[in-house]
Formats: sequence, C-alpha cells, structure tokens
Amino acid sequence: MTAFVSGAATDVGQVRAHNEDTFVVAGTVFVVADGMGGHNGGEIASQVAVDRLADIGPINSINDLVRGVQEANADILERAREQPEFRGMGTTVVMLADIERAGSHRLGVANVGDSRLYRMTDSGLHQHTEDHSLVEALVRDGRLTRAEAAVHPQRNIVTRALGIDDKVLVDAWELIPVVGDRYVLCSDGLFGEIDDGEIHEVLQSALSPQDAADELVRRAREAGGRDNITVVVVDVVEADPGVERPADRVAGIHKALSGEVLGDAGPITSGPCRDETPSGFVPPTVTRRVGLVTAAVLFVMIGMLVAVSAIGRSGYTVSEGDNGTVVILKGRDGGFLFFDQTLEVESDIDVDELPPTAVTAVRDGQRFDALETAELYLENLRNSSDSSGS
Repeated sequence: MTAFVSGAATDVGQVRAHNEDTFVVAGTVFVVADGMGGHNGGEIASQVAVDRLADIGPINSINDLVRGVQEANADILERAREQPEFRGMGTTVVMLADIERAGSHRLGVANVGDSRLYRMTDSGLHQHTEDHSLVEALVRDGRLTRAEAAVHPQRNIVTRALGIDDKVLVDAWELIPVVGDRYVLCSDGLFGEIDDGEIHEVLQSALSPQDAADELVRRAREAGGRDNITVVVVDVVEADPGVERPADRVAGIHKALSGEVLGDAGPITSGPCRDETPSGFVPPTVTRRVGLVTAAVLFVMIGMLVAVSAIGRSGYTVSEGDNGTVVILKGRDGGFLFFDQTLEVESDIDVDELPPTAVTAVRDGQRFDALETAELYLENLRNSSDSSGS
C-alpha cells in the first residue's frame, strides 16, 4: 500500500480581494484549483472542481483521473447554465491520488492549466506537470526564453481550463511511489513569486509537509503576493516494496490531443507500437483486384481532399485586422493551398490601446487550436486594454 503525510496552506495574497484558489486533502486524494472569472465566479468554479474530485471514489487507473476531471468540467458548465451570471467562469486543476489496481499501488497525476505539481527526490526538484499557458507555448516555439517567460506580462494567460468548453484536454501520468519523495501541488501564486531554487530550499529544510506549505506561502506573500497562493505538500511514507524505480518515476502517460475523447482503448502510453497486420495475404482474382485498386485510389483522393481541407481550416489566430482592431481568424496562417483564412470574430479592441507587449504579440499573431481558447485570450486582451486605459 501507499501511505502519505501532508500539509496545506492558502492565502489571498496582498493584491486580490478574494481567494479564488481552492484545495482539498481527502484521504489519498490531493487537489489544487485556481479559479478565474468575474462576480466571484472563479472561487465557485474551483470549489465545484475540488468537490467533484474529492468524491472521485476508487481509482484503478489514470483513466479514472481523466474522467473525474472531465466530470468536474461538466459540473462547472452545468452550474454556469443554472446561474448565467457565472457564465465564463473557469479553473485550473492539478491533482495527485493513490491508484490501486490488482493489489498494487501507484500514484496518479492529472492537470489542466498552469497549476503545477513538483516532485522532490534525492536528485533535486523537478516540475512534473507541463503548464498549459501562453508563455509556455511561446517557450516551446522558441519565441521566449525561460527567463523572459518568468516576467512576461501575459504569463497568467492559460490555454486550457475547466469550464470553457464541453470537452477538456487533460494530461495525466501514472507514477511509481517511492518512500522519501516529496510532492508539491500549487497555484501560480507560488512560482510566480519565488523561483524553483527557493522552492527547493524550503522543501529540503522543512521537517514536515505542513511546515513546508506554511513557509512557501509566507515567502510568496512577502515576495509580492500579487495573486492567491495555495500549496499542498505530500510526503510518501510507505510504498510497495521491490518495485523498479525509474528516475522520473513515470510508469504510464496520457497526453491529451486536440479532438481526443478518452475511450475504451485506455491511456496513451510511451513506448513502441507493434504492427498487428496479419501475414499470409492471398491475392484475389485480377478482375477483383482492379476494382479494389480503383476504389482504393478514389478513397485516397477523397481522403487527401478531406485532409487538405482539415489542415487548411484548422486552428485560430488572434491578430490585428484591417481596421486596427483585434480579430480571430480561422485557418492556417497565410492560408494553405486554396484555403484562405476567414474572419471568425471581429472585436472592438483597438490594438493601439493595448500594452506594448500585447501589441507586439497580436501583430505577430497568436495561434490556438480551439476557438474557445482564442476567445479566452481575446478576453484577457480586453482586460489588459481596460487596465491600461484606466
């Protein structure tokens, strides 16, 4: 079995009026959610998410975690439909939970958004989750360095969140629990104020998880506290003996892809794929072969046309329109073959009224896979325009 000792702390910070972060420690389930949305919608969204995940029930695989997060997303959307004043509220989520399968135990991790899970082992501190944020996408594309991303004015813009769309993309991992490992779940109010080196220092020096959580929150608040700060620290104190311990602790991965729906096939895992095509194929008659070849050629041609259309019409770009306002264009940048970009959304946001960094970003064009994410980015631009004009 796997046993844990944990500690948690949260603080509104020095700037925000409300704490929209919510956390839960429920047996062997640990969750941090960072809400967003006006009229206190953020704190409602984060509370709805952790309420669902606290009652997730027996967990036998990371598929159960993914489905739990998807159900939390549905709960938030249903709450927004019941109370229209909360329409558009959302939340990030990161969770750690015990997985029990056939008498053995693993750890399950899932995340959506930019709330993080760190793992501290003898080899140091490692960020395990990947931020679903604008600056992380720019870093992956080579358009920002890590140092630039850490101070970028739009570093709080997320590209995935619960409560935005009926389908939510969830990343999940199955990990090997190792006695002595220390995990940290946190909102961006922590790592937005203190760097990984300082986080590591506190985790090494604090004797108990509660001491570590309290000290991390205290330091983040003293460093500026510009956002809500929430930290849950979890120590693994008992684990199944005799299990192989990979350095990264990873035993399985589910990486969400655009348009993916989790089904009976199970999670996407790392490792080679094997071709299961049967051997010993016997050629049919010549006449039938000609018919099959003809049908195959037509099928390929139709498939190519569909694929080209899908490529040409895929994605959305937030950029500057002809009249100087911010627009959302559908399709590939600059068009693709005979498919040109088309206007999807025309806003009333004047590009020239945005902060300088936002002006540069918009004129460069910001690309997103989903319309909902592009609209979320547009709304953040509107807020930054309003702030700069006030």
